[in-house]
Amino acid sequence: MTTQHLSPAEFSHNEFDYIPDPFPFYDMMRAEQPAYLSTRIFGGAWLFFSYADCLQLMKDDRLSNSRAAVPLWFLPPGQREDFGDMISLFERWLAFHDGAEHSRNRRSANHSYMPFTEEALEPRIQSFVDELLDQADPAGFDLMSDFAFPLPAIVIADVLGVPVEAHPDLTRWTDDIAHLFGSTQVSVEHLRRTQVSTRELAAFLASPECVASSERQGGLLYQLGATQVHGHRFCQEDVVAQAALLLFAGVASIRYLIGNSVYALDHRPARERALLLSRDTAGPAVEELLRYCTPVQFVGRVAQQDFDYVTEGGAAAQIRAGQPVLLYVASANRDDARFDRAAELVLTRPAPNRHLTFGAGRHLCFGDPLVRQTTRLALGALYRRMPGLRVTEQSLNWNNNLGFHGFTALRVAHAAGARGGRPGTGGPRD
Repeated sequence: MTTQHLSPAEFSHNEFDYIPDPFPFYDMMRAEQPAYLSTRIFGGAWLFFSYADCLQLMKDDRLSNSRAAVPLWFLPPGQREDFGDMISLFERWLAFHDGAEHSRNRRSANHSYMPFTEEALEPRIQSFVDELLDQADPAGFDLMSDFAFPLPAIVIADVLGVPVEAHPDLTRWTDDIAHLFGSTQVSVEHLRRTQVSTRELAAFLASPECVASSERQGGLLYQLGATQVHGHRFCQEDVVAQAALLLFAGVASIRYLIGNSVYALDHRPARERALLLSRDTAGPAVEELLRYCTPVQFVGRVAQQDFDYVTEGGAAAQIRAGQPVLLYVASANRDDARFDRAAELVLTRPAPNRHLTFGAGRHLCFGDPLVRQTTRLALGALYRRMPGLRVTEQSLNWNNNLGFHGFTALRVAHAAGARGGRPGTGGPRD
């Protein structure tokens, strides 16, 4: 879709024309309408696209994270009640809490996670990466179904201390939830399917098998319930909810980041891919991939009160209580006003790389260390084993919503004896 055909009035997360490459649309909006009131999205939502505005509004206490029920707002009030049990679980997520409640729950979650250091997790994650790649055919395989899809569910199940063999079910359940929160248009049929998936996920995490397994291993599911901080301890329902949150957010983020990164790195020079092979250079390279290949495109809020907001460029936005506010971090991450060579993948970009992929302020993503570490180990192993890895000629298959941006399939192959890409050429997205 060419820039002249991009229309903010037609934009939604489920309009396919915007999904493969949303960045020209984001560029246009930053330049022409950095604050836009969309009547198509959630009955009237404010959309923001610049780095300065996204950063400022993420920290604005007039905006609330209490948005668990926003995807249901298109339903009549009576019909929303049919999904009350599903929404009740989502409302327990610490990501949807504000103020003192959020601080208390975040503190408990952080203390629960303390045993899971990078040093403790690295051998386990590496073993899962190696096991999956051992089964991949270098002559040609689907990076997504054979590697990027199973890996994050396996890793997070292992951290939780629940059976990793359940990873196909965990992927299916969390995919339904991700589609709900990544979309701006969902069907009642999908809502019902997501409700079933949410029930099954909660039942699995609360099952005697999972509880006993996690306690035996000292997994995070057990730690969430056993950790007490300043007299506060998660109840069983909250334990299940936070575990479900980690699965929902982590599975999709890691999966699409791996796929997007391999696509962006296709035909990059060998010296650039080599940056992912050394721990000293892999960290900054992954931060740049997080910026450039942003898997979760936006952060959502809901206005708690009426207020007028003036953008960095001087545009006025009359935000009213109850209106959703969508902050497009993927657009902010490509903002020339914040990043030098913002539209380019620069794997040697100096630290600190202040991308907004994991949010900002008090609501930084709880699972961000696990996303970074798993991605670093996955990409390092891929290019160490297959330095000539290439994306093969194919029709690209994209996920069906823009909120979680990435591929559902991506065929790759290792060209034996290859030494890297053509010097001076960029990847397909440059």
